[in-house]
Amino acid sequence: MNSYRYPIGTLVADYLRAAAGVFLPLALMIFTELLPLFFYIMCALVLLFAFYGLRTIRRQSTVIIVDGDGIRQEGPLGGVFDRSVRWSEVADFHLRYYSTRRDGKEGWMQLVLRGAGKGSAIRMDSHLPGFDDIVAKVYAAAQQRGLSMEPATAANLAHLGLGEDGGEVDGGTTSDGAANGSATNNSTATDAKFPP
Repeated sequence: MNSYRYPIGTLVADYLRAAAGVFLPLALMIFTELLPLFFYIMCALVLLFAFYGLRTIRRQSTVIIVDGDGIRQEGPLGGVFDRSVRWSEVADFHLRYYSTRRDGKEGWMQLVLRGAGKGSAIRMDSHLPGFDDIVAKVYAAAQQRGLSMEPATAANLAHLGLGEDGGEVDGGTTSDGAANGSATNNSTATDAKFPP
């Protein structure tokens, strides 16, 4: 059994962004006289970045556990954010790439994994130590179950040395649709796969 969690060093920038996004609008609200419209805009920014800060705290508190039976996410608040997927029940997964740059470089990957049933998905990104190993295990489980995957996922797997870019992927046929993911952290999706 292996356990993984996000190191604080990878989250410092997120904490700083959250703090700036909360305290700068608050300072404007307290020390200046804003027109009502701008006051409400500042309130919205405070709430938005406060949520972003809470999300970062949740990421820091989350532990990903991988063993021979499956993968488990353990979070804070008494199991509210706990999720688990057995390898034998992997039903769907997506591997997407996001970047904050127009040329698509210096981005990160996000893995979204769902099991059988209607449970919530397990999500993690490539800032998590051991991310490549986890993706390899998920990919192996998907291959054993004969799951198909979208072209962007296949291309990103190929970048990690898994499967082939496009067409058939080690026996699994890719689907026709392209991946379209919503970027976070003010990022843009570069068609959700690594740039050439």
